[in-house]
Amino acid sequence: DLPHEGWTEVREVETMHGGTGHSEILIEEMRVNKTQMLGGRGQGHLLGQYRLGPARLAHCMRWIAQAETALDMMVDRSLNRFAHGSLLAEKQGIQWMIADSTMELYQAKLMVLHAAYKIDRKEDFKAEVSMAKHFVANMLGRIIDRSIQVHGALGYSTDTPLANMYQHARWARFADGADEVHQMRIAQRTIAAWTDNGSTRSATGDLPI
Repeated sequence: DLPHEGWTEVREVETMHGGTGHSEILIEEMRVNKTQMLGGRGQGHLLGQYRLGPARLAHCMRWIAQAETALDMMVDRSLNRFAHGSLLAEKQGIQWMIADSTMELYQAKLMVLHAAYKIDRKEDFKAEVSMAKHFVANMLGRIIDRSIQVHGALGYSTDTPLANMYQHARWARFADGADEVHQMRIAQRTIAAWTDNGSTRSATGDLPI
């Protein structure tokens, strides 16, 4: 239980997004009674890993909502901003941004739903959660970036929530596992699937399609 002798909160760490509630901690000669231990000695990391699957999907759900907001704002701006003889929505370059964002958001939702389905059925979900976390985190940054681009200087200002959303979105690519760690594990599982089964099917969702 905290506070505890030997445990000192040094400071709250400020980030590019401001305060986060995460602190720098100093632990010096702290003794923990065996009755206060969760799990076995040295198994703290395992307990942390156990919660990461569902927790990563919880992040993904929030990121999907943010991406949806950014896409809504992008479309609304394109229908109300007139420049160079036409609405932005009538310009092919803007239409591509909207289309790419729509497709990526759809992919993200399906990946999260499938991973959640596997968790609900108590099936092995590590691969699906890892792929969803990586994809959704990157999708979020791309859609917010496009929305800022469509808004122009307004999107770069703090008059809309996009600037704040963009700052926060950068965190998504290393929270609960950096992109590169997920990519490494995805590749390892794909190689193992081919080595064991002569097919990569099981590494790509093992779906009936």
